Parts: sequence; C-alpha cells; structure tokens
Amino acid sequence: MDTQQVLKQVNIFEGLSAEELDSIAIICEKRNFKANELIFAEKSKGKEIYIVTKGQVRIELGIKGKTDYATVHRMGKGEIFGELVLLNQGTRSGAARSETECETITIDGNALLGLFEKNVRIGYMVAMNLASLLATRLRKTNLQLIACFLWE
Repeated sequence: MDTQQVLKQVNIFEGLSAEELDSIAIICEKRNFKANELIFAEKSKGKEIYIVTKGQVRIELGIKGKTDYATVHRMGKGEIFGELVLLNQGTRSGAARSETECETITIDGNALLGLFEKNVRIGYMVAMNLASLLATRLRKTNLQLIACFLWE
C-alpha cells in the first residue's frame, strides 16, 4: 500500500484531498523496528509522529519507584502515536516500544507544522481531527479511571 493510501485511512488526515495527502506523503519516511525495540523513550525530546502500518506498538509509562513499565495502550495498523508533538514541543509523555516486528510511516513534526503554515486548510483540518482524537482518548481514559475507583 502506498503512503497516500495509508494517510487516507488515518483519522487525523480525514477530509483532506488527494493533493493535500500527497503534500504530506512527501515528508513521510518508512521505518522498520524489531520486536521489543524502543521507538522513543518516556521524557525524551522528540519531533516525529508515527503511523503503524504493520505489527503492534506498546505505549508504556514508567512506574514511580520501580524499574518496570506499565503498558497503557497498544497501537495496531492504521493507528497514530507521538502526535502530541504537534501541540507541545516538549518531552514525550510515555515510551513507545514495538511489541512485534513492525513497520511505521514516520512524519517529521517540524516539517508537518511547516506544511500547515504554507497550507492553512491542511493545518485546520488536521488540528480539528487531532482535537477530536484527543477528546475521544481523554473520555476513554476517564472511563478507565472511574472503573478503577469503583473496584476499590
């Protein structure tokens, strides 16, 4: 599958034309990771956004006072992670590790932000879709937290 077809299926690029997807595809790069390979570390500086095209990726958080990590989410084909770099150029809030051998499409966040400056419509559409994605994830997290408290 070509990069534009992958982008077309990713929720934050919903509503973009073929030409707009082509302008994003130009700044994409395919990357492969071995099973259990660290993609990025928690609290590391980062600027890349990743889309899983094959395999599965774990999002992990460090456990205070321990050397272990807790898996908080698993990402599969067509899912995006690392997208918070578009909103906050700070540090990564969690780690990403390939659970299986996997392939990703990687997008340089700075190049994508530069594209948004050149084409405001792309920036607007991605921002609206990203807000929707983050709201959905926040609602899911809230429900998980409520479920945890109800078990006490």
